[in-house]
Amino acid sequence: MSAAQPLLSAAVRQLSRSAYGVVAAPVRGFQVFRIDGYSWTKTLPAGERISSGQFVGGGRRWHIDYYPNGADRDGDSHSDSISLFLRFAGAGFQKERVRAQYKFSLLDPSGNAAHSGDEPEEDVGAGLRDFVTKEELERRRETLLKDDCLVIRCEVSVTELGVLAVAPKESHNAKRQDDDSDWEGGGSESSRRRRQPLDDMEYIRRSLAKNRRV
Repeated sequence: MSAAQPLLSAAVRQLSRSAYGVVAAPVRGFQVFRIDGYSWTKTLPAGERISSGQFVGGGRRWHIDYYPNGADRDGDSHSDSISLFLRFAGAGFQKERVRAQYKFSLLDPSGNAAHSGDEPEEDVGAGLRDFVTKEELERRRETLLKDDCLVIRCEVSVTELGVLAVAPKESHNAKRQDDDSDWEGGGSESSRRRRQPLDDMEYIRRSLAKNRRV
């Protein structure tokens, strides 16, 4: 029993502490989807879509889905409007549930946004069923349908998390004698041997001061 006491005492004296940081930041991307021959797309049945090629936004792959006669196949609710949807195409082999912010715009011949609509953060698969009425498109043909061309821009923003290395280095035995960055003590070799580990408040202060992206 007495032989175990020194080991127990040593374990009690050991200090365990850590610091960990993350940073959240938006990752953005966009696609311009040009549709020549808008008038012919109106001949498609309600609920039928025209999809863009894949594009990358926020490190994920997406499609724009354009429904010239609305997204509902029954053709009753939204047949007077075009519908736009952002469709998640995946990020690789693993299934992933993604939440994103996105904004659709129709561009004029100069590339400026002439009509816009956006959604708050949503599960991807949602969209804008009544993005714009076909009546308004025809009324603004010189701006939105010049030469029977419809141009859609979709901007996507996904929040990603990165790791911040915020913990001060604490290498008691393997510490190089010429590195005193996270130790208290003087400058001579003899004084380095007498240095003590950082106290708790100094450890916290240095954790808050660091800002290193991993």
